[in-house]
Amino acid sequence: MLAIAFCCLLACDSSETDHQYDVGDTGEYDVGDSGEYDVGDVDDSGEYDVDDVGEDANSTDDVGDEDTGPTGPEDCEADDGDFGITDVIGDIDDGLSVVVCGNDFGDQGPSYVLFDDMESGQAGEPVEESSPHVGQWWQVSTSYSDGAGRSGEQAMTIGGSGSGNAQFGIVDEDEELGLMHFDEIFVSWALLDLGVFPGDNSSETEFSTDSSAKDVWVMYGDRGDNYSYSCSQGTCNGNDIVLVSHTGNGGFKIDGNNTNSNWWISGLDFWQFETWNPMSVYLNVDSEDPYGPIVGAFEHISPEGGYIRDDYDGTIMREEHDEVPPVWDRIKFGSWHRSTDGFDRIVDDIYIAIGDGAAARVEIADAPTLEDATRLAVSTIDDWADERLEATLRLDNLKAEDDELYLFVVDADNQRSTGFALQ
Repeated sequence: MLAIAFCCLLACDSSETDHQYDVGDTGEYDVGDSGEYDVGDVDDSGEYDVDDVGEDANSTDDVGDEDTGPTGPEDCEADDGDFGITDVIGDIDDGLSVVVCGNDFGDQGPSYVLFDDMESGQAGEPVEESSPHVGQWWQVSTSYSDGAGRSGEQAMTIGGSGSGNAQFGIVDEDEELGLMHFDEIFVSWALLDLGVFPGDNSSETEFSTDSSAKDVWVMYGDRGDNYSYSCSQGTCNGNDIVLVSHTGNGGFKIDGNNTNSNWWISGLDFWQFETWNPMSVYLNVDSEDPYGPIVGAFEHISPEGGYIRDDYDGTIMREEHDEVPPVWDRIKFGSWHRSTDGFDRIVDDIYIAIGDGAAARVEIADAPTLEDATRLAVSTIDDWADERLEATLRLDNLKAEDDELYLFVVDADNQRSTGFALQ
């Protein structure tokens, strides 16, 4: 897989133990001569030393301030079982670190991550590039909403009067368009309409009759939605795909103007009016056969609609667009909405992972199986190894003191473990 991304990355741990995954100031996972992933300055031997990690490393405010649990590999007992969780060590609350012990998690954790719960500012203030707890936005031109957030006080405005967008990408001056390439993504987010649904003939409880919403748009180049036009301007863009586009009358599709998808999700009847719509999309393009079938998964979970999932194994990339490589280089939130009086859409609890291992993550739900769950939150990874993970809990709208919580590990192949009871 091509590992590109828009942002910086995961929280780091400044303890002196060796971890397979740690992140430094660049937000990237670096590998030393030992083959293990550690963070810090390179000494004369070419190895990475964790002692030199500073407080300004790309991490959350909560991680590393206090000792919340064991910090060495010895805290997980050896077990020869199948893929799954054997123990979770640490206090359970939002922002705290835990150790997850188990089997066959795999050696590949996430490569580049952004997590933003929109709690870094105040209503009406501009969202800053540095606002996320983990990673940062590449470009941002919108503000915090006056409406209440899903997991806290704030959300981000992405649709309606005065709204803008937030873009995630990682600068790489060696690439033609200045951003790193990637062909694997996992994106989780929650949407809420404070007014009417966008588009013509819509209301607070009715879909528009026309194509009206492209909230999350993945593409190569800033005009990835128009291959022919961009080529006429001297630099070809393309490969755009919208993660859940409203096409009219309640029809939804994961597709773009310059891609070759037939992934309709409208028959799932997932959209919930006048409440939050939490959803996620996983896409993995085979770098050895990029114009062939991909691996795709859409999930939506809510108290009103329960758990809904749809998988896709068709094609996306168009081989005839041979002036652009079969990759992406940016993700845009707040991409396009049809102008509508009374429309005001906000987004909260954004988690983005791109590059190799984008699917690898830790999730918290309010039931032992997702089929029985009504709420789901994605936590951020600090360290990843085959039998031991360290994660910072992100509970979103779950409450540790009120809810029966279960932890899941999802590996790099997007396979989910059984739930492990936390209380």
